[in-house]
Amino acid sequence: MGETTEPGGAGGAGGPVVGVLGGSGGVGASTFAAVLALTAGPSVLVDLDVCGGGIDVVLGVESVPGARWSGLEVAGGRLEPATLAAGLPHAGSCAVLAADTAELDPDAVRQVLAAAAAAGAVVVDLPRARCAERAAALLLCDLVVVLARADVGGLVAAHAVVAELPELAVGVVVRRGRVQPTQAAELIGAPLLGELGPLGAAQPLDPRRLPRSLVRVASGVLGGLRRPGAGMGAAS
Repeated sequence: MGETTEPGGAGGAGGPVVGVLGGSGGVGASTFAAVLALTAGPSVLVDLDVCGGGIDVVLGVESVPGARWSGLEVAGGRLEPATLAAGLPHAGSCAVLAADTAELDPDAVRQVLAAAAAAGAVVVDLPRARCAERAAALLLCDLVVVLARADVGGLVAAHAVVAELPELAVGVVVRRGRVQPTQAAELIGAPLLGELGPLGAAQPLDPRRLPRSLVRVASGVLGGLRRPGAGMGAAS
């Protein structure tokens, strides 16, 4: 059984909400989430992976002043989109809300994502483990991108991740391996959005010089969301 949610999305005016989820460990889901947010232009990158070490570290902005989850006050009030974005550290045109606490309040997650989506694109770095905050985020996702390794272990793990997600739009980005990307996507049970090379050594991203392969796939994902009536197909 997956999380109990109703399929939704941000709805109305504003930007898309895209969740990024690792089909297994070591696939670079947080890095892809960061590149997706940077490629989207003005955006908010929301870190829900409390065990991931902080998305601000991935972007090299861990020393930049601004609110993290532990310093965000949302209880009992209404977040203004402009105020939220202005109070966060930025990497280029991307406002970054990093996880620096072991627990996140699902109601706060809903408030933050709704406020961020009212202003523009939102990318959510989702935890692989089922939890209340992940279920809250999925309620607002227009698309969930699952990153998967193209080997037996990676495909089995990614299939299990996709199978337990609620009824919503899901696509897969495959890291090349022994299994061809199209076949890998079929085995996982989700449309192929793009393919990437094997994961290299982890380094902080430079918003001014992003890896071209990541930008290409991110642009394809975003382009599919922006086309009216576009289906879930492979990224070009």
